[in-house]
Amino acid sequence: MVLLGLGIGALLSTQSCSRKGRLPGDGETVTPAPKPHPVQPATPKHEPPPVPAPAPAPAPPAGKLPRMAVVIDDLGYALTELVTRLCSQPVAFSVAVLPYQENTRASAEIAHDRGKEVMLHLPMEPVGYPGPGKDPGPDAVMFDLSEKEIRARVAKALAEVPFRKGVNNHMGSRITPDRTRMRWILEEIRSRKCFFVDSRTEKDSVAFDVAQELSVPTVQRKVFLDDDKSFPEMEKQWERALAIARKDGQVVIIGHIYPETVAALEKLIPATTGKVIFVKAGDLVK
Repeated sequence: MVLLGLGIGALLSTQSCSRKGRLPGDGETVTPAPKPHPVQPATPKHEPPPVPAPAPAPAPPAGKLPRMAVVIDDLGYALTELVTRLCSQPVAFSVAVLPYQENTRASAEIAHDRGKEVMLHLPMEPVGYPGPGKDPGPDAVMFDLSEKEIRARVAKALAEVPFRKGVNNHMGSRITPDRTRMRWILEEIRSRKCFFVDSRTEKDSVAFDVAQELSVPTVQRKVFLDDDKSFPEMEKQWERALAIARKDGQVVIIGHIYPETVAALEKLIPATTGKVIFVKAGDLVK
């Protein structure tokens, strides 16, 4: 009996160890766990994009507009009320002030205080002097003066007008075609660090060329506004200046301190808004 019990115990022990040593796949089929289904992101609700506000119409780029420099001559003798009215225009421009006149200093101060560019309107001898309407004024640069006297008169006139940044010629058709005298004049102007505008009162003027030779910043007048003081004629000259500005990119137009011219500018300047950039003469010199 004892031997029989030991045999049965050994048999049971062998079968138990055999089961413990099995691996999956050793006669058993292992069913793999099912893979989880991927969670699909929720489909966003479709919303129409917001309608953008209409953009304002773009303004013309400032750099693309032509530039116009308006120069108003002969300030100094005109009433200060007219100068104040002229300088109330809210655009840049230049005024040329005659020396030795009753309102020379006051006119320069009014223009400067209102942000306008002040120039000396330098009196020079015209062809036909001393005929009617040919007097350039006191201490003008005259053809027969010596070099020393011409230089002294230019220096004196420059000192007479406060706030002056540049110079243009008043009359001068006898002087501006003369290379020697223009050199004397422009050397004095250069020494005061001023620019020069050739008013082109004489078609044979060499003033612009000599200024360039001496490295004086310079520019030339292209249009006279008020040779005829009627508004229709001034409007024609204004349109001519605009055409030149569109073609060349810039233009200098010169007028005078006449009541008719001031009244015309009060119409022409607002009507030109957006067509040009109004600048000072000094902005156009090269």
